[in-house]
Amino acid sequence: MTPRPNRTILSNLNSDTMAANPTARYLRAMALPTPRMLWEAEPGDCVVTLAPCGGRFREYVARTVGLDVDRVEVVAPAEITTGHVLDVAAALGALDALVAPGLVEPFALDRRVVDFARATGVGLFPYASHPSDATLREVRRINTKSGIRETAAELGLPVADGGWAADRERLVTAVTAFLADRPAAIVKRDRSSTGFGNVVVPAGARAGRERRVRAALADEPDQDCGWVYEEFLPLTASPSLELIAGETGVTEYYSCDQRTVNNAWTGMVTPAADGPRTAGLRAAALAVGERLRAAGYRGILDVDFGVHDGGYVITEANVRTTGGTYLQRLARRLRPGPGPLHWRADGRLCTGDLDFPRAVDRLAAAGLADPSGDVRAVITSDTRHLDGKWRYLVAGGAAETVAEAERVVEEALGI
Repeated sequence: MTPRPNRTILSNLNSDTMAANPTARYLRAMALPTPRMLWEAEPGDCVVTLAPCGGRFREYVARTVGLDVDRVEVVAPAEITTGHVLDVAAALGALDALVAPGLVEPFALDRRVVDFARATGVGLFPYASHPSDATLREVRRINTKSGIRETAAELGLPVADGGWAADRERLVTAVTAFLADRPAAIVKRDRSSTGFGNVVVPAGARAGRERRVRAALADEPDQDCGWVYEEFLPLTASPSLELIAGETGVTEYYSCDQRTVNNAWTGMVTPAADGPRTAGLRAAALAVGERLRAAGYRGILDVDFGVHDGGYVITEANVRTTGGTYLQRLARRLRPGPGPLHWRADGRLCTGDLDFPRAVDRLAAAGLADPSGDVRAVITSDTRHLDGKWRYLVAGGAAETVAEAERVVEEALGI
């Protein structure tokens, strides 16, 4: 196999393409697990993170996937940083290290990254040439909830009933009226990711409805980009299809059923379960992907859906790499070859005093660290001591054995 070109893996998760007016809590939550990008590295790469990448985590990655981490340039701050990753590199005097591989792979395409590439002449993976401003505008548009709703409508694809409001007063008025004949609405910041900040507003009794809507939205920070509100549907599944937009077409990368808590993403099960809507979902995702490809976008994107008894709706598009992209790559790294691949991943809060080294030992004792085993499990980020979460991946060749192994992982980690 021909080795891939070396690159700088840029963890720009705190990007204005992904979120507008983000809270400090959101920025920290996104920055915290960015050392996970080390799982994607090859010797000769540079990895830039928003959080410290400690020695014990580097050693764990090295022995798990056989990576010579001494041949990977890791640019990481001494403390969790909530700014743009290019500012991290600049503060550390490491901008030359980013350019050295000759190719930068950003998590998300944003103005800062495009300007940096143009100024330094470094290539942007996977583009043959730097993307145009028009491409960046379309990427930014479809990354909004209103943008994907507009695009779906243009393509004749279903979305939930709803609308957009520019400011808080218009939002309260619109949602109050919207709930007159619907049991509940979900309100989403127009430019946001991972479901962070989604608010479900039940209709309740007509009397006092506006007051209750106003109270439900009281904690929402002001949004320059506005909000989208939609009918809150009784979903039976939340599948997602991840695609690759290339020079000659759009191809499927993987599918998953998303796991959510309070309407925010936490993990996934792959592949997505087949059902009567599968063909329609695939066609819809490919149509969105082709629209983006025609606009000049290249690389990973996903289209998320909500399935309900009456059909399905598109809920959002993430025109960027995602939390699942590196997991799919890592799962295939743990189980190389052309065989079937099933995996489950999550980030789960837990109690107790189990630390990272002992957690790693427990997975090994359970037989889940053996490269020759039917199933392998890894802890994807060393963050338990910082936010109380174990983030894990379980990968294997059969759905049943992966499901059982996940149960063993949960027991081992005290989840």
